[in-house]
Amino acid sequence: MDAKRILLLFLAAAFLLALGVVGVAHYFLRPLKAEGLAQAVLEQGGLEVQEAPYGLELIPKTPKALLAFYPGARVEPLAYAPVLAPVARAGYLVVLLKVPSGIALLGKERALEAHKAYPHLPLVVGGHSLGGVVAAELAAREGLPLILFASYPEEDLSGETLPTLALYGTEDGLLPLEEARQKAQRLPKHARVVFIEGLNHAGFGAYGSQKGDRPAGRPREALWREIAEEVLLFLEGLDLTAPPPPQTLHPGSGIVGKAGAGAPPRNTSP
Repeated sequence: MDAKRILLLFLAAAFLLALGVVGVAHYFLRPLKAEGLAQAVLEQGGLEVQEAPYGLELIPKTPKALLAFYPGARVEPLAYAPVLAPVARAGYLVVLLKVPSGIALLGKERALEAHKAYPHLPLVVGGHSLGGVVAAELAAREGLPLILFASYPEEDLSGETLPTLALYGTEDGLLPLEEARQKAQRLPKHARVVFIEGLNHAGFGAYGSQKGDRPAGRPREALWREIAEEVLLFLEGLDLTAPPPPQTLHPGSGIVGKAGAGAPPRNTSP
């Protein structure tokens, strides 16, 4: 076989290999899009919804604290609106974080980017699945309250005392019940751990079914309400209170007033 033919065969094999790699990457990294009802939830009123470089902001009139939430792998952040919009309407500014390629490991600092925009609000971090792993790492490093959906810390945090809420589903096919119980041993001391009856892995959001998961055992609207109630119970127990907005002096008037009405003042510096 001459050299030219060998080169052609080599190039053809390389092309087929590259095509295969692209196909596999597309399969495993394809986004899990939010269902239409997720957007509909935001259109029910009571919130100001803003796009920011770091995520989708759900802003109540007078926020008490900031919850920065990392999505599960490849899940569109909007998918968590049915669960977390009620939390925002109860007075917590929620940011559904955007992460590169839908992988939270590639955007570990996004919660801190969101906090820079609202530095006067107490920060709580949370996440679903792989997003929870990143949230736990950040919470341990920064000493922040932590909310986990079907997730656990990569490192053992059982010696820490971070306020923590960890929610799991009894029908989770990706983090089965026994494994979840074992992984929960890594949680910080006094963590509140709840196993929600009938909840599966994809049931923490509205993005359809997920390969390897089990069917939910209860209507998802009821499950979403239960998740939101647990999150609110945890947040209210933290007794987080944002300080009043900074006072500003109106030029030439001598009158001191509060800076910013409605939504909190944002730090717009780069």
